[in-house]
Amino acid sequence: MGKMNELSQAVDNLITCGETLIETGKALKALYSSTEPEAEQPAAAGKPKKEAAPAKEEKTYSKEDVRGLLAAKANATDGKFKAAVKALVQKYGNGGTLKDIPAESYPDLVKELEGLTDA
Repeated sequence: MGKMNELSQAVDNLITCGETLIETGKALKALYSSTEPEAEQPAAAGKPKKEAAPAKEEKTYSKEDVRGLLAAKANATDGKFKAAVKALVQKYGNGGTLKDIPAESYPDLVKELEGLTDA
């Protein structure tokens, strides 16, 4: 009967651990789903609070970055997108060359360039 007693004790310990996990989970859920403003919630375990993430910024591109992306797209699939790339450069650069495109237009140009799928 010694082994049955040990088994019973182990099962009781397991149940106790499970109940503790349930209580901890409920407490954490209550803490993080509270409707109180974030400033009033206590910091978790002494860790500093994370500041709100800044608004997603557009990636900045250099002229060399854009030139490389344009060349890669124009030369992809045996030049299938060459005419479309040229049209994009003319659209954004009024003069038809990369040097005529203002740097603030690079993110929009790259976004449109990435959207090219059909020639």
